[in-house]
Amino acid sequence: MHLHIVQKNINNRAWKDFLKREKSNRPDIVCFGELATSGCLYGREQVDDLEVVLQLLADSDAAVMIGFPHETGCGLFNAYMYYCRGEYQIYHKINLFESFNEDRVYSPGEQIGIFHTEFGKLGIAICYDLRFPDIFGRLRQAGAEKIVVPAAFPRVRIDDWRHLLMQRAKDTGLTVIGVNAVGTDGVHEFGGSSMVVDGLGKVLLQADEVSEMVLDAEL
Repeated sequence: MHLHIVQKNINNRAWKDFLKREKSNRPDIVCFGELATSGCLYGREQVDDLEVVLQLLADSDAAVMIGFPHETGCGLFNAYMYYCRGEYQIYHKINLFESFNEDRVYSPGEQIGIFHTEFGKLGIAICYDLRFPDIFGRLRQAGAEKIVVPAAFPRVRIDDWRHLLMQRAKDTGLTVIGVNAVGTDGVHEFGGSSMVVDGLGKVLLQADEVSEMVLDAEL
């Protein structure tokens, strides 16, 4: 599986530009972070709905994993989607981070995230989910072969991010792929350090804390 991991500035909503640039490199999956289409929301601002996001993805040659606010009849969810050739699967974040007022903006998801793809079963946990080892155990029991963790993780706690990704990889024996943001939204600064960790807890690839960049991973 040839994966491109997009570490994007939290305020940069031109995520489609990354897809255009990556087209010539022919990755199997382009992997964005948490709420990549919108940036963090601290209120119920107008956001692109699912159909708009799907239209923007329609001409992608690669599969795409991307975070977005998902408005449904049951509420607004912090969501992560796997899209490939017109078909999609969605996970809703289970554990909402009260310090970011997520619980005031979003509804909590109820089901763990397993995406069935041509590259195997991919488990999904979003940002604060990382602090709940039971979710990772359930993902492994459900047959996840790798786990992707999109996030908007603050730089002030970025050492926790690195440690937790390594610990969850060792706990499950699975490769864990962390996709974080950089930049500041005016309230919080985000600490990048997107990384790939193998099932022994060894860091295979890691981005810096401040730069927009794309990690190229062959897994």
